[in-house]
Amino acid sequence: MGYLEHLVRIAYTVIGPIAVLAGAGYLIGRRVPAAGEVLAKMLIYLFIPLYVFQKILEASLAGAAYGRIVLFSALVAAVLYAAARGVSRLRRHDGPLRGAFANTAILYNSANFGIPVMALAFRFGAAEESYAVGVQIVVAACQGFVAYTFGAFLAAAGSGGVRHAAGKVWRLPFVYALAAALILKWTGVGADRLRGVSILWEPLTFISEAYVAMALMTLGAQLANVRLVRAPADLVLSMVLRLAAGPLVGLALVKAMGLEGLLAQVLVIGAAGPSAVSSVVVAIEFKNRPGFAASAVLVSTLAAGLTVPIVIFLSQAFL
Repeated sequence: MGYLEHLVRIAYTVIGPIAVLAGAGYLIGRRVPAAGEVLAKMLIYLFIPLYVFQKILEASLAGAAYGRIVLFSALVAAVLYAAARGVSRLRRHDGPLRGAFANTAILYNSANFGIPVMALAFRFGAAEESYAVGVQIVVAACQGFVAYTFGAFLAAAGSGGVRHAAGKVWRLPFVYALAAALILKWTGVGADRLRGVSILWEPLTFISEAYVAMALMTLGAQLANVRLVRAPADLVLSMVLRLAAGPLVGLALVKAMGLEGLLAQVLVIGAAGPSAVSSVVVAIEFKNRPGFAASAVLVSTLAAGLTVPIVIFLSQAFL
């Protein structure tokens, strides 16, 4: 009964808010057809860079942990990208679909899904919860970097040449926000010092706190205006790569890297998340099969309500 309670609680506290916010965005999108594109641009050029900037400054992990998390995140993305490309070859996807398909496999919802999941899964101890959420914030930053550099490159390459893709990627403010936050931390300027500059920190906090709602409403608004694709086989394959292969790859990597305990559990559970809203955001920005990306996010998010609790249970029992 305990496990069933856990499953119901995760579905209610995580999937429920996602459905409500995405539903609000859907209603806005139905009323204002241009809302999806406008919200996506606000995310890319304002909310995402400021959110990552603040969360990196606030994270309080040891230096060695950062290196392990970054390496794990890079390896997960690389392995899943190779798997997605192999599936695309077998399915004979065209260029745009190949990029969108890969993004829905390698980009997982590590922020507005992953962070609440960690807070719930490790809620029985304050120290464990704080550590788990801190690790997940760094994972979210790594995933954000992958999304708005490599993921954006894949999306842009599907709608133009390589030079066209590279030029657009390096115009994204996320790259520079991440670099600025890391430089400030390395020079000893953390969140505690910046909080004293309230005229800057308070607006930054307000915008950062709105990121989750904005991201989910963007997804809903996009769903309101994009005809859902009739590609059940590709959607199922994307979901399998994301929800099944993701945690299995994560498990293999934590074993290979010698990680154990809480850090290993958090990394594996995080890798089980559904396709990220960022895959829709970059698809909208670069006009790269947003309908498929939105469909994959919706299907995998709904299915994650069943698969993620199982991964949490197994990770906590055996890692």
